[in-house]
Amino acid sequence: MVRIRAPRDAGAALVFLGVGVAGLILGADLPGMRGANQLGPGTLPRALSWILIGFAAVMAGRALTTDGPPIARVPLRALLTVTAAVVAFGALIELVGYLPAAIVAPLVAAGAAAPTRAREAIVVALALGLGSALLFVVLLGQPLRLWIVP
Repeated sequence: MVRIRAPRDAGAALVFLGVGVAGLILGADLPGMRGANQLGPGTLPRALSWILIGFAAVMAGRALTTDGPPIARVPLRALLTVTAAVVAFGALIELVGYLPAAIVAPLVAAGAAAPTRAREAIVVALALGLGSALLFVVLLGQPLRLWIVP
C-alpha cells in the first residue's frame, strides 16, 4: 500500500497537476511551433503546462519519500476577505475609478487579520492606493481613469 508521508506536498502536487492539465486542455487549439525558429501562440502556455506537470511529479515523489507536516486548516476568514477585496476592486474600478478602488480593496482585505487596527489599515490603504496610482497611471502611463465623477 502506498503511504503519503508529506500531505502538503501531495496537495501541492495535485494543484500543480490540475493547473498543468487544464493549461494543456485550454491551450490545445492554439498552434505551437511552426518550424525551427518560429514560435506560435501556444508554445509558451504548452511549455509552462508541461513544467507544472513536471513539478507535480517531483512533489508527488517527495510526498511519498519524505516526511512532512500535515495539511493545516484553511483560514476561511482570510480566504473570503481577500476574495471579497479582489471582487470589490473589480467592481469599483469601473464605477468610481482606479484610485478609490485601489484604496477600498486593501481596507476590505485588512479584515483578514483578526487584530486589525482601523487607523493603521486606513494609512496602509491610502499609501497603497496613492502609490499604485502614481506607479501605474502616472509613471507607466496605463490607460486607467483615476476617478469617475458622476
